[in-house]
Amino acid sequence: MNFNSILAVSDFTTNSEHALERAALLAQQHRATLRLVFYAEERHPFLSDPIARLEQRARQLARRTHATVHTVQKTCSIDDVLTEARTADLLVMGPLTHRNWKKFHRGTTLDQAVHGSMCPLLVVKREPASVYERVLVAIDLSPLSTKLIDIGRRFCKTSELRLFHAIDTIEDSRLRMADASFESIQAHRIGSRLHARDRLSQLVGALEEQHPAFAYEIGNGDPAYAAALHQHATQAELVVVGRRKSSTLERLVTGSVAQRLAKWAQSDVLVAPLEARR
Repeated sequence: MNFNSILAVSDFTTNSEHALERAALLAQQHRATLRLVFYAEERHPFLSDPIARLEQRARQLARRTHATVHTVQKTCSIDDVLTEARTADLLVMGPLTHRNWKKFHRGTTLDQAVHGSMCPLLVVKREPASVYERVLVAIDLSPLSTKLIDIGRRFCKTSELRLFHAIDTIEDSRLRMADASFESIQAHRIGSRLHARDRLSQLVGALEEQHPAFAYEIGNGDPAYAAALHQHATQAELVVVGRRKSSTLERLVTGSVAQRLAKWAQSDVLVAPLEARR
């Protein structure tokens, strides 16, 4: 996947400034065109002309990075932002957590972006100092995991890429509810771990023909929570996670893995849609 066009969201807050700086770094790194769009969760009473200010910011970024930077000439809603993102290869924004109580079922702005963006979404939480050096890819061992690994490789050196898979322990709970013996539960845990390690070895082995060996780890528990803990332990600067289709009720009640990891991880998070783009 090539990042030829990047769309960055700004509301002139500190978090959005971090997102603009990261988007500019990526535009410079990938020689991509950068577009800036203004979206504010709340009104700015002292901001009379946000588009003029956005154009000034675009000129500053263009001078510093020598990238091509444009602005969207209107104040956008989150739906407008997602429409603009259909023609982009990457959407960059801060962790916008505002919830419109009139549209409670749609979740926060971040939730809507995670599930509404048809291109990869980069949620920037830290002030960028340089390109990413340590990237963690959370995979589920499906054939689509290779797509996530390929995306992760475009953000850092292959030698600094780490793979992580969490074995969901929900099956252990089902076995305990069925009054299974302790030995049966332990045997299931060992079998699941061996299966995951074999599948990871096959996956990595297929990629080693073109790239050096990947470092990989296996954890246990809720995939989003386990990945967030592993990110903190390894001090990864970016976590890459896939997003699958889910129902509105599921997103409202429990949240998808991508949705929860985007909130819980302390690092930047890249959410990549796994379904094909139209």
